[in-house]
Amino acid sequence: MRKKMEKDYTIPFRGLSAGKHSFEFKINEEFFEGDDLLDVKQGTASVSVELIKETTLMDLHFHLNGRFELVCERCLGNYFQDFEGEFRLVVKFGETFEEETDEVIMVPLTDNRFDLTQYIYEYVNLLLPIKKAHIHIEDCDPDIIGKIETHTKQSIDPRWDALKKLNLK
Repeated sequence: MRKKMEKDYTIPFRGLSAGKHSFEFKINEEFFEGDDLLDVKQGTASVSVELIKETTLMDLHFHLNGRFELVCERCLGNYFQDFEGEFRLVVKFGETFEEETDEVIMVPLTDNRFDLTQYIYEYVNLLLPIKKAHIHIEDCDPDIIGKIETHTKQSIDPRWDALKKLNLK
């Protein structure tokens, strides 16, 4: 479970005039503290948000780029992973909070701030690879790779050889 952030990743939209507005945020490994799914060791990323405010909605365009040190799932060593991407989120005003689609949500008319924390977290997770590992196996810890290869090259149980000889018709 993620802990409450000390930094503020919110946009105070109540007093904004109609039109374009830009916001910049920085995140680092502290952003991911308490997260059981993503083990970020260190690094930074920048999040640029362009908000286009209209009467009944806000159109947010996110641009994220950065570099984080992650744990390689193959050798358990640390490695750096670069990422960059863009996302769009449309925020409509309505009676209650509701997620209509992945890109369209509704927030109550009474709200005056919009918290981006969860969206930034999800977008970073979408930009990182599913398999977190060194790009080249040669960059992995050779001792660990040697141990893995030793355990995977075990001899085949001879009882299976007898089954291979069976010819099912």
